[in-house]
Amino acid sequence: MNVALLDQVVARVDALPRLPDTVQRLIAVVSDPDSSLREIVDAIRYDQSLTTEVLRLCNSAYYGLARSVESLDDAVCLLGTVRVFQLVMAAHARTLLQQPQSGYGLPAGALWDHSVAVAVAAQLLARRCTVPQAGLLFTAGLLHDIGKVILNEFVSVEYARIAERVAAYEASFSEAEQQVLGFTHAEVGARLAERWCLPAALQHCIRYHHEPAGAPAARELVDMIHLADTVCLLLGVGTGDDGLAYRTDPQVLARCALTQADLESVGAEAIAELRSVQALFGRKQG
Repeated sequence: MNVALLDQVVARVDALPRLPDTVQRLIAVVSDPDSSLREIVDAIRYDQSLTTEVLRLCNSAYYGLARSVESLDDAVCLLGTVRVFQLVMAAHARTLLQQPQSGYGLPAGALWDHSVAVAVAAQLLARRCTVPQAGLLFTAGLLHDIGKVILNEFVSVEYARIAERVAAYEASFSEAEQQVLGFTHAEVGARLAERWCLPAALQHCIRYHHEPAGAPAARELVDMIHLADTVCLLLGVGTGDDGLAYRTDPQVLARCALTQADLESVGAEAIAELRSVQALFGRKQG
């Protein structure tokens, strides 16, 4: 790895919006299996903008609730802690992932669509495989490709060389990134997650989502993100120029005792849920 160049790339993180303190606290609370409902509500209630956004979404026509939601406690009671957490994370991730990523052939909104679908698919897979920590998996799904936001410009410059290696050597897009740039969007994303002081398990999910065999820990969680990512790419959800240049690791499928038919079923459910989320956020469906 070209460490000096990688550090130069990650230094561009200053150009990105930082994760609000409230979101970092919420991720830490939800990642703790012993956290209580009260701790989750408390992590949000002192942030005026996030509280306002949650209440706006809860009172939208999409939910069609019989009465207005006037407090976070109401929102949690009516929708559940998991749903409220998903709304908070999806709303914030949208500000990070909404812009077009021309280096990867992704138009505006496509990276957010893909990330939401992966987050949903990871939770569906975890339910089938009885893997805990659904909240952390949702966050990992949303942020697994955050490195693309930083690396986009570098990939644009070197796109022809990367595409040539994908075509000539049947390399995955990530492998070609490594060969041409000296690092991948997954490595850059993990560096960013480290700078944001996100939990180690979340950093592993981001770093190893294309190389699950290399994960030193949290392998069950990494497997869920790897499978969720590949199934969404294969179904064309938020697929850019690199979308077809990835493969599902057969050892992960075997470890999870899943078949291709299982993945297709999960993918269909994830797409249906993505359509609901797009409608909730007023995004035109692609």
